[in-house]
Amino acid sequence: MIGVVLTGPWSAVLWNAWFWKVCSEGFGGVQVSKLRAVVCGTTFGRLYVAGLRLRPLSYELVGMLSRGSEQSRDFARRQGVPLYTDIEDLPGHDVSFVVVRSGVMGGEGTRLAQRFLAAGKHVVMEHPVHRSDAVSCYREAAGSGRAFIVNSFYRHSSTIRTYLKLVEALRVQYGIIHVQAECSIHFLFSMIDIVGRTTGGFTPWSLDLQGGESEVFTTILASFRDVPVSFRVVNRMNPSNPDDFAHAGHRISVFTSAGTLVLTETDGKIIWHPNIVSPRTGQGVLDVDADERMSSAVLHEELTVETNVTRRSLFELVWPDAVAEFLDEALRQMNHPTERAHEAEYTLALCSVWAQMGGLLGSSRELGSQMSPDHLSLARLMEYASVGAGG
Repeated sequence: MIGVVLTGPWSAVLWNAWFWKVCSEGFGGVQVSKLRAVVCGTTFGRLYVAGLRLRPLSYELVGMLSRGSEQSRDFARRQGVPLYTDIEDLPGHDVSFVVVRSGVMGGEGTRLAQRFLAAGKHVVMEHPVHRSDAVSCYREAAGSGRAFIVNSFYRHSSTIRTYLKLVEALRVQYGIIHVQAECSIHFLFSMIDIVGRTTGGFTPWSLDLQGGESEVFTTILASFRDVPVSFRVVNRMNPSNPDDFAHAGHRISVFTSAGTLVLTETDGKIIWHPNIVSPRTGQGVLDVDADERMSSAVLHEELTVETNVTRRSLFELVWPDAVAEFLDEALRQMNHPTERAHEAEYTLALCSVWAQMGGLLGSSRELGSQMSPDHLSLARLMEYASVGAGG
């Protein structure tokens, strides 16, 4: 029996040191072996490869599976990892990371996951996943005593991870009055997950489409665990380039009796707007000298987790770190059936809400030429503003 009590500012540091020591040395001197891992897909899958490299004491990458394009072969060579094009040729392994589109997105991900589970492997699948596919995979996993885990990815990024920790503190201390969420259709599954973590789950839930579709946003009013939530979704995309030209990533505001916590964007700033009472005299007259504490309180506080985020820093630093954080959670689920059962229940509810909301939103409309392909920096925008103002 091991008891660990960590307090104070160094608790997280000490916990991490202890955790990785246990991973390498085991409990009581018993070696804890690495999980042999296979990554399926080399597009987004390369982020999983990078994340696995950040957890060398827990995972060993023994192979990659792809269709065998020259790009995939070149990536595998550079990583020094064998590439396979047939699932039957894969080496022995413990966990399969399926990072290709699932069945609902027109890909082979669901079929691959089911084959791996039937072969007695743990399976991690990248989102989104249809509820019926998830149910099938969970049943297969239960029959083989293995884990099936869906990764919604973005909540593990450093900025959103920090935001959710702050939200949890607010929820416990003050309760949540309302949640306002804004995203593009590309990020709907992961946004629903972030809101679900914010409200502490979904059940009971309700969804209601509000009015007609505007030029940009469609509004859905929801209730998760009796917390009112308003979703504003950009249900548009460029069919020839669906990964780009999103008007909104993850923007969310959580309203509480103590104030409002705002996430400006997926990797943006976190802004705290505390509720501050206006200083008044005993006669109710506004007077900054009446209460120095209230008069001096900062009205808006900002927290930047990742500074000067670029596409390069996302691909090389932020997102691999998010995968690594997820890998820690996945390891706990694989080792603790109770925890993974709880997460499975949550994920099935998430899949149901996503499917129901997708039905209300309907098919995505084409963006067309509404998004400029040219990069506009703030500095250039300020130049335009200066010229327009006669500067």
